[in-house]
Amino acid sequence: MVLSLQPREDGPVSLQVPKASQACINCRKQKRKCDKSVPSCGLCARMNRQCDYSDSSSVPTATDVAALQARLAELENRLALAGGKETTSTSSSSPSTNLFTPETTTTTNSRDNAATTHPAPVINSRGPLWLPAASRFPSALLLDVDIFKWAQLSVPAPSVAVPRDVYDILSSGKTVQDCAAEYFDTVHRWFPFISKKRMTLGHTLWEAGPDLAMLFLGMKLIVTLPVEGMDSADNPVLLCLQGMVLVALYEYGQGIYPAAWMSVAACARYAEMCGLPGFKESWAVLGAVTTWTESEERRRVWWAIYILDRVICLGNKKRFVVPEPEKHYLLPTDDDAWDSGDPGRALSAGITTPLEQPQGRFARLVQSSMLVSRTITHVRTTLRNHQLGGDIDPFDINEVDDLINTLTSFSTLIQQELLPSLAVLRNQKSAESTSSTSSSTSPPPPNWHFLTPSSIPLNPPYHYPPSPFDFSSSLSPQPQPLDPHSLPPLSLTHSALFLLYDVHCCPENLLCGTGAQGFENLQPKTANQQALQVRAVAGLRSLSSGVIREMCMELLDAVMLPQGLAKVSPLCLDGIYNGMATLRWLWKEGGDDGGIGLGENGSLGEGGSTGGNVGVLQAAEDVGRCLSRLSSRWRVAEEYLGLVGLF
Repeated sequence: MVLSLQPREDGPVSLQVPKASQACINCRKQKRKCDKSVPSCGLCARMNRQCDYSDSSSVPTATDVAALQARLAELENRLALAGGKETTSTSSSSPSTNLFTPETTTTTNSRDNAATTHPAPVINSRGPLWLPAASRFPSALLLDVDIFKWAQLSVPAPSVAVPRDVYDILSSGKTVQDCAAEYFDTVHRWFPFISKKRMTLGHTLWEAGPDLAMLFLGMKLIVTLPVEGMDSADNPVLLCLQGMVLVALYEYGQGIYPAAWMSVAACARYAEMCGLPGFKESWAVLGAVTTWTESEERRRVWWAIYILDRVICLGNKKRFVVPEPEKHYLLPTDDDAWDSGDPGRALSAGITTPLEQPQGRFARLVQSSMLVSRTITHVRTTLRNHQLGGDIDPFDINEVDDLINTLTSFSTLIQQELLPSLAVLRNQKSAESTSSTSSSTSPPPPNWHFLTPSSIPLNPPYHYPPSPFDFSSSLSPQPQPLDPHSLPPLSLTHSALFLLYDVHCCPENLLCGTGAQGFENLQPKTANQQALQVRAVAGLRSLSSGVIREMCMELLDAVMLPQGLAKVSPLCLDGIYNGMATLRWLWKEGGDDGGIGLGENGSLGEGGSTGGNVGVLQAAEDVGRCLSRLSSRWRVAEEYLGLVGLF
């Protein structure tokens, strides 16, 4: 079937085109359907190759042999599926290359011994999830959009087979021509969003691929009259929504994009339909709750979707789907009290509660997600103001200062709560650091973000708190091993800090956003921007070479065994990736001249300081080893390693 309906500007559609008497040599070799157009068939014209209608035959090439082998492997796979057997190693290692041919199998009915054709499952041309594929969606578009732009990556065309039943629907008679004509005469007139001018129907359905088949199928569906039995399949159920959340979390953790992006949005719509998180609205859909445990469960489902929505926007800085919580919303209660069903220990707290008030682990994760939301909103606003230009600062310096202080204080607070045995150790080491350096150095001056350009020090002697992950000391009490369950709130806070520092650390005014090709320094930075640049670079050095590197070293020890690896959350991986990417950037900017790391007293030191210093490149390798280990649990870690390779 040839879809030769071609829109013309000077008259009606023409269906009369000259045809050759036989298929061209290329189509005969590849066993493809040839439209016999002259001087070149549609397939040869699309592939930009010479089209030959002569009768001469040539010796089979290596490409011909490879195509036959692939076809043979496909047929073996179909026979195995039809017989209920598993595919052989040969067929599984050689997936079909004929991606746009409808898939069929032939089975034998034991009663009448007649062959019957049935639709067969489409063979996954991409192969197993862990194998590379040329047509895979570039995860960098959602994991790190700056890398996607800088490396000039592109989204490939889909390469999946058109199912046989879909092909049967579209290939019967003049279905496509009639359907398209009816669509543009009816639906297009009141809902015009498909370009009639750009609609080209000059290729067969096989050659067009699954994207065009999907479009034609949608056209046929929208012009089809309703029939009896076209009702919704299911009613809203909380258990179904919880399953959708787990699917979205799995797709995010395994790097299945863009499915994860779409699944989170579907969860948000489903929760909105259920009336979550409000109880009065959810009663009308999900029914009334009879216990506190059930009401808390509904609230936590909504917060889980909120967290995923913020996390999945970290690398791309796109708009959120789930709205910001209102001021009267409550945080999740204590996790142990909820698990045990003890309302006596379930003390509710609102989202406006000060961060210093102790909370459960999941409540801390919610609070860190809200800080991520604030950070992404600030970055989006700053980049937009950069693009608009003007004589004023693209950001409020007081807002940035408050956000940095909030994130750093919250990070320290989470560290103390999740690792309580280190509180005494951190205080002792901080006291030792202060007493040993008070005579030779001074703390940062007050209000130092309002310094003038001439007074900004090139190598400020700023001291950072010792890393809570430094377990080399023998002081009492003995620190406990790192618990991977406790890391997600802390890691999301690190991700927010990296995102905030990254947009302010570059000496140039990046009008197109970080990671853009080249620089457009149309005007110098203001004094506030320069002071914030110094603070951002110092923060990146401290966070990547200090906290992230030490955390990864301890995490490596915690995940050596499978039971430890199973405790790691994929929510930790963005912060680890940003630490590794920052270390690679620092190495490219200044080399590995001794690096910046944690000295013996736990403070941040520069090259040539006392023992405990780690070079930038060595720190990047340590973080990379941690990501590599975590990739055996969450495949998105392997995606992150691939993005670092683009540096």
